[in-house]
Amino acid sequence: MAFNYNGIDYHIGSCSGKLTISIPAIKDYFKVLEVKTIDSAHNKAQDIINDELSRISKEKNNN
Repeated sequence: MAFNYNGIDYHIGSCSGKLTISIPAIKDYFKVLEVKTIDSAHNKAQDIINDELSRISKEKNNN
């Protein structure tokens, strides 16, 4: 399933009974999660997106 958070697309899926997240805009990020609920997968994906956006912002400010 595809979702969008802060302008970044991410996908939540399932592989071997575990939830996965994929964030193509972040260097083809893919991870199998150790979470039990879809809400937890959304929270994890959004945290990763926030961290990456923060990192990019800091890099721009340092240049």
